[in-house]
Amino acid sequence: MLIETKDRGIQLNDPNKYTLNRKASGYFTTFSVLNRFVNLVLAVFFIVVVIPILVALIPIMLLVNGWPVLYAGIRMGRGKRTFTMYKLRTLPVGFEQRYDAQLVSYKHGYRLPWFSRFMRDTRLDELPQLFNVLKGDMDFIGPRPVRPSVYRTQCQSIKAYDKRFEVNPGLIGYAQLFTPHSTPKRIRSFIDNRASKYKKSFLFDSFIIFLTGFAVMDKTVKMLARFVLLITMDRIFKKYTNKRGLDRIRQTSGQIFFCGKGEDYKNCDLDFKFPHGILVDMNEEYLRMDTNVSLDEDEVLFRGTAVAKTKVARTHRKSFFCNGRVFKTYNNANNNYKYTYILSYEPVSNLNRYFVDQYFLKKSLMRYVI
Repeated sequence: MLIETKDRGIQLNDPNKYTLNRKASGYFTTFSVLNRFVNLVLAVFFIVVVIPILVALIPIMLLVNGWPVLYAGIRMGRGKRTFTMYKLRTLPVGFEQRYDAQLVSYKHGYRLPWFSRFMRDTRLDELPQLFNVLKGDMDFIGPRPVRPSVYRTQCQSIKAYDKRFEVNPGLIGYAQLFTPHSTPKRIRSFIDNRASKYKKSFLFDSFIIFLTGFAVMDKTVKMLARFVLLITMDRIFKKYTNKRGLDRIRQTSGQIFFCGKGEDYKNCDLDFKFPHGILVDMNEEYLRMDTNVSLDEDEVLFRGTAVAKTKVARTHRKSFFCNGRVFKTYNNANNNYKYTYILSYEPVSNLNRYFVDQYFLKKSLMRYVI
């Protein structure tokens, strides 16, 4: 089978927010033989389970992205040894050569086909890594393996980042499970480094594997249901067209606060009792807000807030700062507000991008985050 192979070669004010609450389990093990046996048995079992899924996915991958079906990328594992990691290919051939260590986003001017986004968001593109577990390159649970180019350009300077190389990389990592792709490397490194301090618990590992499987199925069903709904409304009832091609996430408690013209977001003094408008919905590029404030300028600095579920039984108000540019204006579009604005937006920092993806676009695999 043809495989594409690649070359071998934000500070946190309160880091404790990202610590793992479970101190009895992690990535480190003193029972290497037992650990290898457990991973081998589980790998064989899950490969048998997912073969029908792969058989169903591969023809669609061929139709959407063509040959080759698999992507083989070089990753750094335990002791910084490199190995070849497998994925179902969701990007065009040569994409990594053009963009190297950059995060895949719509700012590159390339729009992923819906099926490719579906594969990436549900993590189904990572199913071939079961064979990496079978080979012994990876464990089921461990920090995600890193590309050498990403390590050199983004991670090498992060304090204690190299602790992840003391354990085997994993098919499932705590940071990957609870945070979206855009999470700053420092946050993900902090989570993985905390987990690398504690010994593995095979019982807890089994729970994490079950939790991940449930999250993948939940995400898969919801994305497919939404896709079918949009197609039905658009093609059959002719009532809805998603012209921007991105899923718009409704914000049930979103509020908007405008900063002063020319003001730095770090010095933006806002009265949170009196919002300037409501945040209605948003996707990765655009958002809709309703307000009584007339925006005389095309560009605006604003803060968005909403109530987010951060644990099963807890909710907190989360916020982000963005620079916005008016894309379209509607007058009297809402009975309670004079203006409706569609803004293209750009978070002011990587950390603010993380807040948008984590709490507003809800792009992490797990519904509840740590």
